[in-house]
Amino acid sequence: MTIAAMQPGDADKVTRIAALRARYEKLREAGQALGRFEAAIAAAPHIGQVSTDLVQSRASVPAGWYWYGRIERGTCLRIDNAQGTPGVACLLWNASDPSERFCATDTIKVQWTTRIGRGRMLLSDMGRVVASIIDDNCERHDVLLGVGRPRADDGSSPLTARKGTENLAIAATKLGLEPRDVHAPITFFAPVTCRDQRFKWDDDVPLADTYVDLYAEMHLLVGISNTPHPLAPPEAAATAIDAVRWRPRRLHLSRFCREATDEATRAYSRTDAYLIQLDGGGDDSV
Repeated sequence: MTIAAMQPGDADKVTRIAALRARYEKLREAGQALGRFEAAIAAAPHIGQVSTDLVQSRASVPAGWYWYGRIERGTCLRIDNAQGTPGVACLLWNASDPSERFCATDTIKVQWTTRIGRGRMLLSDMGRVVASIIDDNCERHDVLLGVGRPRADDGSSPLTARKGTENLAIAATKLGLEPRDVHAPITFFAPVTCRDQRFKWDDDVPLADTYVDLYAEMHLLVGISNTPHPLAPPEAAATAIDAVRWRPRRLHLSRFCREATDEATRAYSRTDAYLIQLDGGGDDSV
Protein backbone atom coordinates (compact mmCIF):
# COMPACT_ATOMS: atom_id res chain seq x y z
CA MET A 1 0.00 0.00 0.00
CA THR A 2 1.48 3.33 -1.04
CA ILE A 3 1.26 6.43 1.11
CA ALA A 4 -0.97 8.11 -1.52
CA ALA A 5 -3.41 5.18 -1.51
CA MET A 6 -3.71 4.99 2.26
CA GLN A 7 -7.01 6.01 3.82
CA PRO A 8 -7.51 7.61 7.23
CA GLY A 9 -6.88 4.99 9.86
CA ASP A 10 -4.82 2.72 7.59
CA ALA A 11 -1.58 3.68 9.30
CA ASP A 12 -3.04 2.62 12.64
CA LYS A 13 -4.10 -0.73 11.15
CA VAL A 14 -0.63 -1.34 9.76
CA THR A 15 0.93 -0.50 13.12
CA ARG A 16 -1.49 -2.82 14.94
CA ILE A 17 -0.88 -5.69 12.52
CA ALA A 18 2.86 -5.28 12.96
CA ALA A 19 2.46 -5.29 16.74
CA LEU A 20 0.30 -8.43 16.63
CA ARG A 21 2.81 -10.15 14.34
CA ALA A 22 5.65 -9.28 16.71
CA ARG A 23 3.65 -10.64 19.66
CA TYR A 24 2.92 -13.84 17.74
CA GLU A 25 6.58 -14.36 16.89
CA LYS A 26 7.56 -13.77 20.51
CA LEU A 27 5.01 -16.31 21.75
CA ARG A 28 6.10 -18.85 19.14
CA GLU A 29 9.73 -18.44 20.08
CA ALA A 30 8.90 -19.00 23.75
CA GLY A 31 6.52 -21.87 23.04
CA GLN A 32 9.00 -23.69 20.83
CA ALA A 33 12.09 -23.00 22.92
CA LEU A 34 14.22 -26.12 22.58
CA GLY A 35 14.50 -28.04 25.83
CA ARG A 36 12.29 -25.79 27.94
CA PHE A 37 9.30 -28.11 28.04
CA GLU A 38 11.45 -31.21 28.48
CA ALA A 39 13.29 -29.62 31.40
CA ALA A 40 10.02 -28.57 33.03
CA ILE A 41 8.65 -32.13 33.18
CA ALA A 42 11.87 -34.05 33.76
CA ALA A 43 11.53 -33.88 37.54
CA ALA A 44 7.93 -35.11 37.61
CA PRO A 45 7.63 -38.73 38.77
CA HIS A 46 6.23 -41.41 36.48
CA ILE A 47 3.14 -43.32 37.54
CA GLY A 48 4.34 -46.76 36.47
CA GLN A 49 2.22 -49.67 37.60
CA VAL A 50 -1.11 -48.71 39.16
CA SER A 51 -1.81 -50.38 42.49
CA THR A 52 -4.86 -52.63 42.38
CA ASP A 53 -6.45 -50.85 45.33
CA LEU A 54 -6.64 -47.65 43.25
CA VAL A 55 -8.41 -49.29 40.31
CA GLN A 56 -12.12 -48.47 40.04
CA SER A 57 -12.82 -50.56 36.94
CA ARG A 58 -10.98 -52.45 34.22
CA ALA A 59 -12.42 -53.42 30.86
CA SER A 60 -10.83 -55.40 28.07
CA VAL A 61 -11.55 -53.92 24.64
CA PRO A 62 -11.23 -56.57 21.90
CA ALA A 63 -9.62 -55.79 18.56
CA GLY A 64 -11.99 -53.85 16.34
CA TRP A 65 -14.33 -53.00 19.22
CA TYR A 66 -15.13 -49.89 21.26
CA TRP A 67 -15.43 -48.70 24.86
CA TYR A 68 -17.26 -45.81 26.46
CA GLY A 69 -17.60 -44.43 29.97
CA ARG A 70 -17.64 -41.48 32.35
CA ILE A 71 -14.45 -40.32 34.03
CA GLU A 72 -14.96 -38.17 37.11
CA ARG A 73 -12.88 -35.06 37.60
CA GLY A 74 -9.70 -35.84 39.52
CA THR A 75 -9.61 -39.47 38.40
CA CYS A 76 -7.66 -41.13 35.62
CA LEU A 77 -8.16 -43.29 32.58
CA ARG A 78 -5.29 -45.55 31.62
CA ILE A 79 -5.28 -47.06 28.14
CA ASP A 80 -3.06 -50.10 28.52
CA ASN A 81 -1.60 -51.40 25.27
CA ALA A 82 0.22 -54.50 26.46
CA GLN A 83 0.10 -56.32 23.12
CA GLY A 84 0.95 -53.34 20.92
CA THR A 85 -2.23 -52.55 19.00
CA PRO A 86 -1.44 -49.98 16.25
CA GLY A 87 -3.74 -47.14 17.21
CA VAL A 88 -6.53 -46.39 19.70
CA ALA A 89 -8.76 -43.46 18.72
CA CYS A 90 -10.18 -41.45 21.62
CA LEU A 91 -12.90 -38.79 21.92
CA LEU A 92 -13.59 -36.70 25.02
CA TRP A 93 -16.57 -34.54 25.92
CA ASN A 94 -17.33 -32.27 28.88
CA ALA A 95 -19.92 -34.34 30.78
CA SER A 96 -21.57 -31.18 32.14
CA ASP A 97 -21.96 -29.73 28.64
CA PRO A 98 -21.13 -32.20 25.83
CA SER A 99 -21.19 -29.43 23.24
CA GLU A 100 -17.69 -28.77 24.58
CA ARG A 101 -15.33 -31.45 23.38
CA PHE A 102 -11.68 -32.26 22.72
CA CYS A 103 -10.31 -30.12 19.91
CA ALA A 104 -7.32 -31.47 18.00
CA THR A 105 -6.52 -28.18 16.28
CA ASP A 106 -6.46 -26.10 19.47
CA THR A 107 -4.44 -28.79 21.25
CA ILE A 108 -1.78 -28.46 18.55
CA LYS A 109 -1.97 -24.72 18.05
CA VAL A 110 -1.82 -23.62 21.69
CA GLN A 111 1.10 -25.95 22.50
CA TRP A 112 3.03 -25.22 19.26
CA THR A 113 3.53 -28.90 18.55
CA THR A 114 1.92 -32.04 17.16
CA ARG A 115 4.04 -34.14 19.54
CA ILE A 116 1.41 -34.67 22.20
CA GLY A 117 2.56 -36.88 25.06
CA ARG A 118 3.49 -36.83 28.73
CA GLY A 119 3.15 -33.39 30.27
CA ARG A 120 0.87 -32.07 27.54
CA MET A 121 -2.79 -31.09 27.85
CA LEU A 122 -5.79 -31.99 25.74
CA LEU A 123 -7.74 -28.82 25.01
CA SER A 124 -11.40 -28.32 24.23
CA ASP A 125 -12.93 -26.13 21.55
CA MET A 126 -13.54 -23.61 24.36
CA GLY A 127 -9.83 -23.32 25.12
CA ARG A 128 -10.12 -25.25 28.37
CA VAL A 129 -8.21 -28.33 29.53
CA VAL A 130 -10.33 -31.47 29.41
CA ALA A 131 -7.51 -33.84 30.38
CA SER A 132 -3.79 -33.90 31.17
CA ILE A 133 -1.39 -36.62 30.04
CA ILE A 134 0.24 -37.39 33.38
CA ASP A 135 2.12 -40.47 32.22
CA ASP A 136 2.94 -42.02 28.89
CA ASN A 137 5.68 -44.48 28.00
CA CYS A 138 4.90 -44.39 24.28
CA GLU A 139 4.67 -40.64 23.48
CA ARG A 140 3.85 -41.32 19.83
CA HIS A 141 0.28 -40.27 19.20
CA ASP A 142 -1.49 -38.73 16.22
CA VAL A 143 -3.83 -35.73 16.34
CA LEU A 144 -4.07 -35.10 12.60
CA LEU A 145 -5.19 -38.10 10.57
CA GLY A 146 -8.28 -39.36 12.32
CA VAL A 147 -9.56 -42.84 13.07
CA GLY A 148 -8.82 -46.00 11.13
CA ARG A 149 -11.03 -48.70 9.64
CA PRO A 150 -10.81 -52.51 9.44
CA ARG A 151 -8.01 -53.75 7.24
CA ALA A 152 -10.11 -54.90 4.24
CA ASP A 153 -13.57 -56.00 3.19
CA ASP A 154 -12.31 -59.12 1.45
CA GLY A 155 -13.51 -61.79 3.83
CA SER A 156 -10.39 -61.67 6.01
CA SER A 157 -12.02 -59.48 8.64
CA PRO A 158 -14.74 -60.83 10.97
CA LEU A 159 -18.31 -59.88 10.14
CA THR A 160 -18.53 -57.94 13.40
CA ALA A 161 -15.67 -55.63 12.38
CA ARG A 162 -16.65 -51.98 12.03
CA LYS A 163 -15.05 -48.78 10.88
CA GLY A 164 -13.47 -46.67 13.59
CA THR A 165 -15.95 -43.88 12.93
CA GLU A 166 -18.81 -46.35 13.43
CA ASN A 167 -17.31 -47.44 16.74
CA LEU A 168 -17.07 -43.85 17.92
CA ALA A 169 -20.60 -43.08 16.77
CA ILE A 170 -21.92 -46.09 18.70
CA ALA A 171 -19.93 -45.06 21.80
CA ALA A 172 -21.34 -41.53 21.52
CA THR A 173 -24.89 -42.86 21.17
CA LYS A 174 -24.53 -45.03 24.27
CA LEU A 175 -23.34 -41.94 26.14
CA GLY A 176 -26.56 -40.18 25.18
CA LEU A 177 -24.98 -38.19 22.36
CA GLU A 178 -25.65 -38.10 18.62
CA PRO A 179 -23.59 -38.83 15.48
CA ARG A 180 -23.06 -35.09 15.04
CA ASP A 181 -21.14 -35.15 18.34
CA VAL A 182 -18.46 -37.37 16.79
CA HIS A 183 -15.45 -35.19 16.03
CA ALA A 184 -11.77 -35.49 15.18
CA PRO A 185 -10.11 -37.81 17.73
CA ILE A 186 -6.65 -38.21 19.14
CA THR A 187 -5.24 -41.60 18.19
CA PHE A 188 -2.89 -43.00 20.79
CA PHE A 189 -0.07 -45.43 19.95
CA ALA A 190 0.28 -44.11 16.41
CA PRO A 191 3.92 -43.28 15.50
CA VAL A 192 3.28 -41.02 12.53
CA THR A 193 5.75 -38.48 11.17
CA CYS A 194 5.78 -36.15 8.17
CA ARG A 195 8.77 -36.68 5.88
CA ASP A 196 9.23 -35.60 2.27
CA GLN A 197 5.86 -33.84 2.47
CA ARG A 198 4.10 -37.12 3.27
CA PHE A 199 2.75 -38.69 6.45
CA LYS A 200 4.46 -41.99 7.20
CA TRP A 201 4.23 -44.70 9.84
CA ASP A 202 7.45 -45.36 11.77
CA ASP A 203 7.81 -49.14 11.80
CA ASP A 204 10.71 -49.12 14.25
CA VAL A 205 8.69 -47.73 17.18
CA PRO A 206 7.77 -50.50 19.69
CA LEU A 207 4.14 -50.35 20.78
CA ALA A 208 3.89 -53.42 23.02
CA ASP A 209 3.83 -52.80 26.79
CA THR A 210 2.91 -49.15 26.35
CA TYR A 211 0.25 -47.11 28.11
CA VAL A 212 -1.06 -43.59 28.49
CA ASP A 213 -2.67 -42.04 31.59
CA LEU A 214 -5.25 -39.28 31.16
CA TYR A 215 -6.11 -37.18 34.22
CA ALA A 216 -9.62 -35.72 33.99
CA GLU A 217 -9.57 -31.97 34.64
CA MET A 218 -13.39 -31.92 34.43
CA HIS A 219 -16.08 -34.58 34.44
CA LEU A 220 -15.68 -36.36 31.12
CA LEU A 221 -17.50 -38.64 28.74
CA VAL A 222 -15.02 -40.77 26.82
CA GLY A 223 -15.33 -43.03 23.80
CA ILE A 224 -12.53 -45.09 22.26
CA SER A 225 -12.19 -47.29 19.17
CA ASN A 226 -9.68 -50.10 19.03
CA THR A 227 -9.11 -50.10 15.28
CA PRO A 228 -5.76 -49.69 13.49
CA HIS A 229 -4.62 -46.22 12.51
CA PRO A 230 -5.16 -45.38 8.81
CA LEU A 231 -1.41 -45.54 8.14
CA ALA A 232 -0.69 -48.68 10.16
CA PRO A 233 0.86 -51.35 7.91
CA PRO A 234 -1.49 -54.17 6.85
CA GLU A 235 0.43 -56.73 8.90
CA ALA A 236 -0.03 -54.64 12.08
CA ALA A 237 -3.27 -56.22 13.27
CA ALA A 238 -5.26 -54.79 16.16
CA THR A 239 -5.07 -56.57 19.51
CA ALA A 240 -7.01 -56.24 22.75
CA ILE A 241 -6.37 -53.29 25.05
CA ASP A 242 -7.50 -52.46 28.59
CA ALA A 243 -9.38 -49.34 29.66
CA VAL A 244 -8.62 -48.80 33.35
CA ARG A 245 -10.32 -46.19 35.52
CA TRP A 246 -8.31 -45.39 38.64
CA ARG A 247 -8.15 -42.77 41.36
CA PRO A 248 -4.75 -41.40 42.43
CA ARG A 249 -3.69 -40.81 46.01
CA ARG A 250 -1.47 -37.78 45.47
CA LEU A 251 -2.75 -34.22 45.45
CA HIS A 252 -2.48 -32.07 42.32
CA LEU A 253 -1.26 -34.91 40.15
CA SER A 254 -1.24 -32.78 36.98
CA ARG A 255 0.51 -29.75 38.47
CA PHE A 256 3.65 -30.36 36.42
CA CYS A 257 1.55 -30.19 33.23
CA ARG A 258 0.08 -26.88 34.39
CA GLU A 259 3.49 -25.36 35.03
CA ALA A 260 5.28 -26.73 31.97
CA THR A 261 4.61 -23.76 29.67
CA ASP A 262 3.06 -20.29 29.78
CA GLU A 263 0.32 -21.46 27.41
CA ALA A 264 -0.55 -24.32 29.76
CA THR A 265 -0.76 -21.98 32.75
CA ARG A 266 -3.22 -19.76 30.91
CA ALA A 267 -5.35 -22.71 29.76
CA TYR A 268 -5.55 -24.22 33.24
CA SER A 269 -6.45 -20.83 34.71
CA ARG A 270 -9.28 -20.57 32.20
CA THR A 271 -10.41 -24.05 33.21
CA ASP A 272 -10.29 -23.16 36.92
CA ALA A 273 -12.49 -20.12 36.30
CA TYR A 274 -15.01 -22.29 34.46
CA LEU A 275 -15.14 -24.85 37.26
CA ILE A 276 -15.65 -22.12 39.85
CA GLN A 277 -18.54 -20.77 37.82
CA LEU A 278 -19.94 -24.26 37.26
CA ASP A 279 -20.00 -25.60 40.79
CA GLY A 280 -18.20 -23.25 43.13
CA GLY A 281 -14.70 -24.64 42.77
CA GLY A 282 -12.34 -27.21 41.36
CA ASP A 283 -11.59 -30.62 42.74
CA ASP A 284 -9.01 -30.51 45.54
CA SER A 285 -9.70 -34.01 46.79
CA VAL A 286 -6.96 -35.81 44.83
